[in-house]
Amino acid sequence: MRSLASEFELLRTLLIRHEQVVFAQAQQSAGCNASHTVEARMCRWLLRIRDLTGSDEMELTQDFLAQMLGVRRTSVSLVANTLQQAGFIKYRRGHIQIVDVEGVRSGACECYEKVRANYERLIAS
Repeated sequence: MRSLASEFELLRTLLIRHEQVVFAQAQQSAGCNASHTVEARMCRWLLRIRDLTGSDEMELTQDFLAQMLGVRRTSVSLVANTLQQAGFIKYRRGHIQIVDVEGVRSGACECYEKVRANYERLIAS
Protein backbone atom coordinates (compact mmCIF):
# COMPACT_ATOMS: atom_id res chain seq x y z
CA MET A 1 0.00 0.00 0.00
CA ARG A 2 2.88 2.34 0.82
CA SER A 3 4.48 1.84 -2.56
CA LEU A 4 1.16 2.48 -4.32
CA ALA A 5 0.50 5.57 -2.19
CA SER A 6 3.96 6.94 -2.90
CA GLU A 7 3.52 6.24 -6.60
CA PHE A 8 0.00 7.64 -7.00
CA GLU A 9 -0.59 11.08 -5.55
CA LEU A 10 -4.39 10.82 -5.82
CA LEU A 11 -4.40 7.60 -3.77
CA ARG A 12 -2.10 9.17 -1.16
CA THR A 13 -4.40 12.21 -0.95
CA LEU A 14 -7.50 10.04 -0.53
CA LEU A 15 -5.84 7.97 2.19
CA ILE A 16 -4.83 11.09 4.10
CA ARG A 17 -8.34 12.53 3.77
CA HIS A 18 -9.89 9.26 4.89
CA GLU A 19 -7.65 9.26 7.96
CA GLN A 20 -8.75 12.84 8.74
CA VAL A 21 -12.43 11.87 8.40
CA VAL A 22 -12.07 8.84 10.68
CA PHE A 23 -10.15 10.82 13.30
CA ALA A 24 -12.66 13.69 13.26
CA GLN A 25 -15.56 11.25 13.47
CA ALA A 26 -13.99 9.52 16.49
CA GLN A 27 -13.54 12.88 18.23
CA GLN A 28 -17.10 13.92 17.43
CA SER A 29 -18.47 10.59 18.67
CA ALA A 30 -16.62 10.90 21.96
CA GLY A 31 -18.07 14.35 22.56
CA CYS A 32 -21.49 13.24 21.37
CA ASN A 33 -21.57 10.24 23.70
CA ALA A 34 -20.76 12.51 26.62
CA SER A 35 -23.34 15.20 25.94
CA HIS A 36 -26.32 13.99 23.89
CA THR A 37 -29.27 11.73 24.62
CA VAL A 38 -29.38 8.11 23.52
CA GLU A 39 -32.25 8.96 21.17
CA ALA A 40 -30.28 11.74 19.44
CA ARG A 41 -27.22 9.51 19.14
CA MET A 42 -29.23 6.63 17.74
CA CYS A 43 -30.80 8.90 15.14
CA ARG A 44 -27.31 10.12 14.24
CA TRP A 45 -26.06 6.54 13.79
CA LEU A 46 -29.05 5.53 11.70
CA LEU A 47 -28.58 8.50 9.38
CA ARG A 48 -24.86 7.88 9.08
CA ILE A 49 -25.38 4.23 8.21
CA ARG A 50 -28.04 5.29 5.70
CA ASP A 51 -25.56 7.69 4.10
CA LEU A 52 -22.85 5.04 3.87
CA THR A 53 -25.05 2.23 2.56
CA GLY A 54 -27.44 4.28 0.43
CA SER A 55 -30.36 2.31 1.86
CA ASP A 56 -33.22 3.04 4.24
CA GLU A 57 -33.13 -0.58 5.39
CA MET A 58 -30.40 -1.97 7.59
CA GLU A 59 -29.64 -5.10 9.52
CA LEU A 60 -28.60 -3.92 12.98
CA THR A 61 -28.94 -5.89 16.19
CA GLN A 62 -29.68 -4.25 19.51
CA ASP A 63 -26.32 -5.53 20.77
CA PHE A 64 -24.46 -3.82 17.92
CA LEU A 65 -26.33 -0.53 18.40
CA ALA A 66 -25.76 -0.70 22.16
CA GLN A 67 -22.02 -1.04 21.57
CA MET A 68 -21.98 1.83 19.07
CA LEU A 69 -23.96 4.07 21.42
CA GLY A 70 -22.20 3.02 24.61
CA VAL A 71 -25.44 1.99 26.34
CA ARG A 72 -27.26 -1.13 27.47
CA ARG A 73 -29.33 -3.16 25.05
CA THR A 74 -32.51 -2.24 26.95
CA SER A 75 -31.86 1.45 26.21
CA VAL A 76 -31.68 0.67 22.50
CA SER A 77 -34.96 -1.23 22.74
CA LEU A 78 -36.68 1.70 24.46
CA VAL A 79 -35.38 4.25 21.95
CA ALA A 80 -36.24 2.04 18.96
CA ASN A 81 -39.75 1.67 20.33
CA THR A 82 -40.06 5.45 20.78
CA LEU A 83 -38.84 6.11 17.21
CA GLN A 84 -41.21 3.47 15.87
CA GLN A 85 -44.20 4.93 17.75
CA ALA A 86 -43.30 8.35 16.33
CA GLY A 87 -43.47 6.81 12.84
CA PHE A 88 -39.79 7.47 12.07
CA ILE A 89 -38.69 3.84 11.76
CA LYS A 90 -40.01 0.31 11.50
CA TYR A 91 -38.10 -2.02 13.77
CA ARG A 92 -38.23 -5.77 14.13
CA ARG A 93 -35.63 -8.18 15.44
CA GLY A 94 -32.42 -6.85 13.94
CA HIS A 95 -34.01 -5.10 10.99
CA ILE A 96 -34.54 -1.34 10.90
CA GLN A 97 -36.21 0.59 8.13
CA ILE A 98 -36.19 4.38 8.14
CA VAL A 99 -39.64 5.44 6.95
CA ASP A 100 -39.40 9.15 7.79
CA VAL A 101 -35.90 10.47 7.07
CA GLU A 102 -36.78 14.01 8.08
CA GLY A 103 -38.26 12.75 11.34
CA VAL A 104 -35.06 10.85 12.14
CA ARG A 105 -33.03 13.91 11.10
CA SER A 106 -35.08 16.09 13.48
CA GLY A 107 -34.25 13.66 16.30
CA ALA A 108 -30.53 13.62 15.59
CA CYS A 109 -28.08 15.90 17.33
CA GLU A 110 -25.96 18.42 15.43
CA CYS A 111 -23.10 15.90 15.39
CA TYR A 112 -24.65 14.12 12.41
CA GLU A 113 -24.49 17.20 10.24
CA LYS A 114 -20.94 18.01 11.34
CA VAL A 115 -19.67 14.52 10.50
CA ARG A 116 -21.58 14.47 7.21
CA ALA A 117 -20.30 17.90 6.15
CA ASN A 118 -16.72 16.94 7.00
CA TYR A 119 -17.05 13.72 4.98
CA GLU A 120 -18.50 15.61 2.02
CA ARG A 121 -15.75 18.21 2.18
CA LEU A 122 -12.87 15.76 2.38
CA ILE A 123 -14.00 12.61 0.59
CA ALA A 124 -17.06 13.09 -1.60
CA SER A 125 -15.87 16.29 -3.27
